[in-house]
Amino acid sequence: SRGQHSRNQSLSEAVLAPRAAVPDLPPVIHNGDTHKPVDEVSVDLAEHHEALIGDEFLNPTNIVKQPTLATLGETPFALDGDEIEHHRIVATEIVGGLQFAAPEPILQNAIVLLDPRIPDCEHLIEAGRKRGLMIMAVVPKPNDGSKADALLSYYPTAEALLEVGMHQVYEPPIGSKFDIVECATNLKTIENQQNLRFLGVVPCREAAVDFSDILGALLGLTCLNDLGLSSARRDKGLMKYAVSNAGLRVAKYARLTQGDGTDVINAVKELELEYPVVVKTPRGMSTMDVFICKDEKEAVQHSATIVRSVGPDGRKTQYALLEEFLGGEEFALNLIASPTTPRGVQVTDIWMYHKIETNGTMVNTYQELVDCHEKKYASLVKYAEGVCRAVGIKYGMAHCELKAKYDEKTKKWVDPVMIEIAGRLAGGRKAILAEATIPGWHPFEALIDAHCGFPVKMPPSFSPSKRAVQTYVPSDKNGILKSVQGNDFERLPTYHASSMLRKIGDKVERSTSLMTFAAFVWLVGDVDEVKRDAMRARAEFKVEVE
Repeated sequence: SRGQHSRNQSLSEAVLAPRAAVPDLPPVIHNGDTHKPVDEVSVDLAEHHEALIGDEFLNPTNIVKQPTLATLGETPFALDGDEIEHHRIVATEIVGGLQFAAPEPILQNAIVLLDPRIPDCEHLIEAGRKRGLMIMAVVPKPNDGSKADALLSYYPTAEALLEVGMHQVYEPPIGSKFDIVECATNLKTIENQQNLRFLGVVPCREAAVDFSDILGALLGLTCLNDLGLSSARRDKGLMKYAVSNAGLRVAKYARLTQGDGTDVINAVKELELEYPVVVKTPRGMSTMDVFICKDEKEAVQHSATIVRSVGPDGRKTQYALLEEFLGGEEFALNLIASPTTPRGVQVTDIWMYHKIETNGTMVNTYQELVDCHEKKYASLVKYAEGVCRAVGIKYGMAHCELKAKYDEKTKKWVDPVMIEIAGRLAGGRKAILAEATIPGWHPFEALIDAHCGFPVKMPPSFSPSKRAVQTYVPSDKNGILKSVQGNDFERLPTYHASSMLRKIGDKVERSTSLMTFAAFVWLVGDVDEVKRDAMRARAEFKVEVE
């Protein structure tokens, strides 16, 4: 009855009922009319909410053609009255025949390891997996089986790399030399076909340093070291030129190009050098083709040999490098470079070399990890970081070798001079030992992050909690290895790992470079203990040849 509060027609009734089916409603009483009681006020939804409903909703045949209305909330349709009825709109749509565009494929992030070695490769693969990366190895010079089985971890085959967890391996076609443009083309094809996205290229050894950034540029990457200085990170003559231009001290040097080595005489005079001098190949590695010449005859002989030969990297040598012989002790400083680090470049660990002169060259006995935060190494840290910037290293690891003298008065190492720098991870398991002795430091993860452009996680301090040592176990004879004694290195109390580079039946020679040693032994422990075990490993190792 009109005396009672009447219920307004619900919106769903208005929508679902045709206009003819809607009963006549009493005349609308405007709110401004105060003579009528509020109870008699009625709301004509069709009139007052036509903008909301629309004529198209009133025809049942058109309802199925309209988009779905999910909800308009609990909104009152009357602005006054004793009671307000709230309405929730629920509508249903029947949809058919819609065509959606195919979604873009999700790209798999990937990274390239250039010329990897098994010991480091295993750690890099694990670091990549933690970041969800597909790992691709590029091997410029495949192992054709000519390398000794004992050297398989240093010169791995594609099968060996796949066995340790590598996802894919690229090698140049059989019978052809490695071509970086062809490699980049094949990698881009793989990237397209497999929905990959390469984020970085990581050089894993010395020979890969000069073209790793070039390969990255051909792949369209952005996290690259300075391309204009790529040769300065490999060629030791250009390296000294770049470092000298940065205002840092370098050893006096000259390029020797004469095939008979006679230009040594004038070069020594012009540089005002005294013997001994150093003659080396400009693109060497692992201390190969580095000679300490005591007189002019030796210098001429070694210079002529280098100029006429093929270098350790398999390329024709264009010149020999003559350098002044530097006094002092030799160090290796490892660095991490990334724009996400506080200084852009930072020393992470320092290794002091202990060498002796053998057969005209300086040969390692052992290398020990020292604390890079000690004040006596401050000048070395500052110098190495400057060298790293001078040759354009902005992403990844760097390995700087230098010489310095100890000042007894100040109790500090002073006058550092670069021997060489390389934009790569240090060899000799140094990164593995650094991770084992420096709390919170994960160099392999940092290397992957730096080359991918990810933030690099730095520890609060790089001070080692224990002392680490790499011991070089030599062979003092030439011939075919017949028997070995003292190779049970596990007997040493501070033993961490070892690697025998020769087995029975292999050819051995007197050790003059890194890869001519018979074995490597890595030790971790207290300072006195690791030095004692290093001496035992060398002294108790005996070989017999035939």
